[in-house]
Amino acid sequence: MALLTDDAIAISDGAGLTETLLQYAAQRIAAVARAGFKPTPAKRRLAGGTPAIHYALVNGAPAILFVLGDQVVGAVTFDITNGKIATVRGIAAPTRLARLTGAWRQHEPDTPLITQW
Repeated sequence: MALLTDDAIAISDGAGLTETLLQYAAQRIAAVARAGFKPTPAKRRLAGGTPAIHYALVNGAPAILFVLGDQVVGAVTFDITNGKIATVRGIAAPTRLARLTGAWRQHEPDTPLITQW
């Protein structure tokens, strides 16, 4: 919670499973983040394996990428205001990740932040 602005929000595309963007207020973001980074068999099945987690810049914003092989299977971007996270955007819909995957394939990846999820 200390990393978030008081009015922080999180927005998710619902992994393409819903037509409505999902939104969370500041108090819910920390719980969702803790749950999101906890490895589970269900998450590995949804992703198609165990992705590596990398830091990146996406459209100039800091981001975390979930990468399986050479495919980006998820991304979380952060808008920073006065040194705190104001907006968290989760992207998991394959159609929305296509351009990001293309960009990923054109560079030499760094060492993953986390190799097992």
